[in-house]
Amino acid sequence: MKSYCSFLLLSALMVAGCSKSQPPQPKESAPAPVPQVVIDQATAGSISGAVAFKGTAPAPRVLDMTQDPACPGGRQTAEAIVVKNGKLANAFVYVKEGLPAGTFPVPSEPAVLDQKGCRYVPHVLGIMAGQPLQVLNDDNAQHNVHPMPRVNASWNESQPPHGQPIVKTFQKPELMMAVQCNQHPWMKMYLSVMQHPYFAVSGEDGSFEIRNLPPGEYTLVAVHEKLGEQTIKVKVDAKEKARADFLYASQQNL
Repeated sequence: MKSYCSFLLLSALMVAGCSKSQPPQPKESAPAPVPQVVIDQATAGSISGAVAFKGTAPAPRVLDMTQDPACPGGRQTAEAIVVKNGKLANAFVYVKEGLPAGTFPVPSEPAVLDQKGCRYVPHVLGIMAGQPLQVLNDDNAQHNVHPMPRVNASWNESQPPHGQPIVKTFQKPELMMAVQCNQHPWMKMYLSVMQHPYFAVSGEDGSFEIRNLPPGEYTLVAVHEKLGEQTIKVKVDAKEKARADFLYASQQNL
């Protein structure tokens, strides 16, 4: 009987020992906020340059807009490759590497995409992630704004003639996202969503400028919807204007 009682006592002690609560686990600390980059205006520089095209540019594709009488008549051509005096328009130029770590202020002012003459204007546009995009319709035609994102949320909205602006945001970086109109198949533009403000689009004369850069060495990239991507290294000294030029070539000149 004594040994039976001892057994019961030992069992009770074992159960009590096993039922002790575990010590509280330390809570995981929240990740430290990413600091916002502050640019010293006393030392900030810039990169300017031009995008050139060597050789004979392909003849622009003729567009047939006759399906909608509200669209312009006459000869209309596509904007896929626009070359004037050896300079290439509509190349998206941006800083890929070299920027200081941190976040950059997102503009509250919207970037504007218009529809004029049954075309998207501009043909290429850059915007920061989280910045409003305001889509206008200055045409007498009904349009359908349909971005084709690869990583951002997709949407597709009709917009009546001179209707209310459509305002949207894109939250993730994405390069050269196509935006089309389902009602007018020739309408297409390209939107790039960036995490920083250091980008530009080459104009009709091929020129571009990226301002307010801290001194440093950068990887600069030009992207064109048909001609692909080019990369160059650029050094920006304090308060200086660095020069960077890109050269694309026709197939005959490669």
